[in-house]
Formats: sequence, C-alpha cells, structure tokens
Amino acid sequence: MTRSSLSVVIPAYNAERTVGTVLEALQAQEPHPDEVIVVDDGSADGTAGVAERLGAQVIRAEGGGYAGGARNRGWDVATGDVVVFLDADSVPGPGWSAGLARALAEFPAAIVGCARTFWAGSPWGWVGYLQSETPYLPLGEPRRVAFVCSYCMAVPRDAPLRWDESYGGEDGIFCADALDAGIDLVFDPRFHTAHHHEKESFATLRRHQDRLAYSIARIAPVQREATRKRILPRVPLHYFALVRLPAIYRRLGALPEYRARLIGLLPRMVIAEWTLGVFALRYALRRPPIRGQGGGGFR
Repeated sequence: MTRSSLSVVIPAYNAERTVGTVLEALQAQEPHPDEVIVVDDGSADGTAGVAERLGAQVIRAEGGGYAGGARNRGWDVATGDVVVFLDADSVPGPGWSAGLARALAEFPAAIVGCARTFWAGSPWGWVGYLQSETPYLPLGEPRRVAFVCSYCMAVPRDAPLRWDESYGGEDGIFCADALDAGIDLVFDPRFHTAHHHEKESFATLRRHQDRLAYSIARIAPVQREATRKRILPRVPLHYFALVRLPAIYRRLGALPEYRARLIGLLPRMVIAEWTLGVFALRYALRRPPIRGQGGGGFR
C-alpha cells in the first residue's frame, strides 16, 4: 500500500525552548515527514530562527488567530495527503512516524491522535500532568473516540474542516465539527509524543488551570464524549468533592510508577483540584462563547 505523504504543521508562540527538540525528533523519524511547517504566531523570542536553522519552512503570522488560526495558516500551504498538527512542546517518541503510518493505513480517512507521555522536574509539574493528561497515556488498543487532543492530530488534507481561530478548547470544537461531517476520530496509544511543558511551579500550574477550565466550559455544549461532560461544567462541584482523584488512580493501574507519584503528591493534588474548581466556577458563571476567543487572552 502506498504511504500517505505527510505535512507536519507546528503552531508556535514563544516556543524557542522546545521547538528545536520537536524538530530534531522529527528529523530522527523513519520515514521522515515530507515537509515540516512551523507557523510562528507572533513570537517575541527566537522561535522562527531555531525553526529555520533546523530546516523547517517558517510562516510568520501576526498572532491574531491564536493556535487555531496558526494551524489554518499552515494547513493552507501544506501539500501532503495528511496534515499532522503537532504542538511545539510535543516531542515525537521513537517509532512515532512508523506508528502514525500504520494507524493511517488501518483507519483510512479518519482523524488520528496518539498517546502522550510526560516527565516533570518538580512536584507541581507532576501535579499538572497527573491532573489533566492521564487520559492520553499509552494504554489499551486503538479505538474510535469522540475527542482527539490537538497536541498530535493527523487530518486528511482535503477534510471539509477548519480550526476555530482561538486557543483553549478549539480542538473540542474541531472534533465536534469532524463528527458532524461524518469523519471518524481514532485514538491510537501504540505511538506517542512526550510533553515538555513549563508548569513547574504552583503559579504556572494555576495559569494552566485557568485555560483548562475555560476550555472545558467552552466546549461543554458541543462535546460528544459523555453526558456528564455537558452537565458538570455548569455546576462544577465535583472538583471540591475530589471525586476525580479515585478515577485518576484507577487509570494509572497499569503504570505503578505514576500511581506511586500520585500517592506521594496527594496533598498537592487535593489543593490543585480545589483551585481548578475555583476556575471552573468562574467560567460556569461567565459561559465562554463556543466560537471565537471570548476570554482570557490565552496564548
């Protein structure tokens, strides 16, 4: 079977610290992507220079379209059969390209996402990962889902879709639009990227929680994952009742090292759930608009 040609599009805002690692990991993949496009979304650092030195095609945007708009700019110039949207801090793991090729062959015409691993350098960094990223760990078998996260998402180039020009929940809107268009969404945990974030302090964790709560509230009316995810953002008391912690613990059953981390960080996890709940209450009252960047000015 002929391999689909791949265009990798990386939206990047002040990503000088991580984008080089992502590009180097892509260069090490076999097969190589056919083209790599970095959309510099109005960065104030050396993001564009790093990308150019490492051979990526760089598109300079002004920043008004946020992450969604940057993805659209890259999509517009991509030439591959499949456009892979990859975050500027999402580093492809060993075998990522081969795993993606296998998934695209097994699920033709679908939108495909992969698993995600993480490693933190501080207790609050671990809390940030455990609180929001355990659903994407490399566990289980490939499966059709109702949501694929945009940190790594392969989309047929001719799909009748475009990103909402915003940041924070734009992937949830994209997935809802894809399902409305009759396009399958597939999560394949057999290949992965590694997340290199900067949420190493309580202050940076809280900034992440602000955007997370905004995203959850924003996409609640359109998301297709579960009825509870449409209801709970309106009355987000579950964070204060700590009902998510046992669910996270069960999810980590096949990964004893991560489970041990959770137990050791339990007091911080409790605090983090309560602070996330405060942000969730704020957006339950504000009700962010589904389309457009309606709050926070997140970048």
